[in-house]
Amino acid sequence: MRSRIKKAAIGKAAIGIGIFCLILMGLGSYTQLLENVSESLDDVRYLLILKSTKIKRGDIVSIQGHTPQYVGNHIFTKRVIGLPGDYIIQDKTYLILKAQNGAFSITLPLLNQSKEGQPLTPLSLEVVPQGYFFVTGDHLRSFDSRYEEFGLVKKEKIYGKAVLKW
Repeated sequence: MRSRIKKAAIGKAAIGIGIFCLILMGLGSYTQLLENVSESLDDVRYLLILKSTKIKRGDIVSIQGHTPQYVGNHIFTKRVIGLPGDYIIQDKTYLILKAQNGAFSITLPLLNQSKEGQPLTPLSLEVVPQGYFFVTGDHLRSFDSRYEEFGLVKKEKIYGKAVLKW
């Protein structure tokens, strides 16, 4: 009697593991596990990215195929703070990003040069155009959308958003 119960339990466990593996295989093409190797996001070492087209303000995203000046083609992880239609107000020492509905505003300092001494040019657009996002790092010295050399990120270049970070 006990051996039947054990066999039944083992069979159920095997079926459960099999179903779990099938689900993971199906999600495999929609997920990424990334190591955050830059200082761009505070206290984030690893990210589980889920392929997604629904991006909102505050999401941490994986950017692929975006080739900013000075860096080249890398996978970037940045935080989305600007959406299509948001206003960009630029001064010599700071940049202000305001939501079109007025519900969000942030002032970001501007640097004259990168850590490596390369010149940085403040972004000259006045509005985030449709199909683009304004992304930043959490670190004030982050190389991000504040600068022409990085620029805004096309929606097609965003692989997905972080669903788990540690």
